[in-house]
Amino acid sequence: MIIDINKTILIFFISILIYLINKKILSKNINLEIHQSFSTNIIGNPIGGYVIFVSIIFFSFYSNFLELFFLFCIFLLGILSDIKFFNSPKYRLLIQILIISLYIILSDLQILSTRIDFFDELLKNNFINLIFTAFCILIVINGTNFIDGLNGLAVGYYSLVTIILLSSDLSILFYFDTQILYNFLIIFLLLIITNYFNLIYLGDSGSYLIGFLFSILLIKIYEINPIMSPYFVILLLWYPCFENLFSIIRKKRSNSSAIEPDNNHLHQLIFIYFKRKFKIKSKQLANNISSVAINSFHIINFLFAIQYYNSSKIQITLIFANTSIYLLLYFIFLSFKKKLKN
Repeated sequence: MIIDINKTILIFFISILIYLINKKILSKNINLEIHQSFSTNIIGNPIGGYVIFVSIIFFSFYSNFLELFFLFCIFLLGILSDIKFFNSPKYRLLIQILIISLYIILSDLQILSTRIDFFDELLKNNFINLIFTAFCILIVINGTNFIDGLNGLAVGYYSLVTIILLSSDLSILFYFDTQILYNFLIIFLLLIITNYFNLIYLGDSGSYLIGFLFSILLIKIYEINPIMSPYFVILLLWYPCFENLFSIIRKKRSNSSAIEPDNNHLHQLIFIYFKRKFKIKSKQLANNISSVAINSFHIINFLFAIQYYNSSKIQITLIFANTSIYLLLYFIFLSFKKKLKN
């Protein structure tokens, strides 16, 4: 058996890092924050990001040093957030922007077309393209962190995206052997199971990493599939993106900080509804049911969307329908929450 020395050294280094992280967490006896304790009484181990990063190395998901370096940077930023070493959301956001911008410049990553002539002309300007691409990735990363509030919700969502990529005839083989994606899907499913039992959760390190990973992956897949609609990529990422954008708007309207966590995300309102409406005593059970219910909707949505991945009209219609359903459910469940307080 041939041993890849570089992989072994990297995995060993990351293993030492995660050991020190856990030691730091245990020594500080970090408790659940208010938005975390909202849907669970148990704090698991925030090593989901470590599992994903080691899997990236082990399965050679990205063998290019540049990709690995920036994936590690975003992963490390999340680790520093998890251990409360870097507690300022504002400064974390600024560092995210720096990491993403440097990656885009050095890798020459671009969003080439929106199929809207006016915007496509603007995107021919390298600076505008940089800002737009960085903004899109930034929204995905933080939106992924926002939806990581229920057991298995975020990693389950990206498991569905992975399944859709594997079931499609998109040219993913230009970048990856499909076996690599199958291996990743197995890792995701294991993380979902451990997450459901509150053993392991993604943490900021995992949600940052998985959001960054899939945003650049889908941009690259779009680059090599000119017949694919760019709105199919948006459709695959609509939930974390819209969760982020809508949260910013509603927080601004209520004079709250747009980057501070709260308990008014849609998945949290759904959790309240299931727990109180059906009188579920266990937070964990209500948590798991809510997560499964949300991702069940996404399964139906994705399976329909993949049939028409080259049709911008259908993808835009689906995005509009999804966001409309989101808003309708949001205000229904928000009203339910307000009635409970009265």
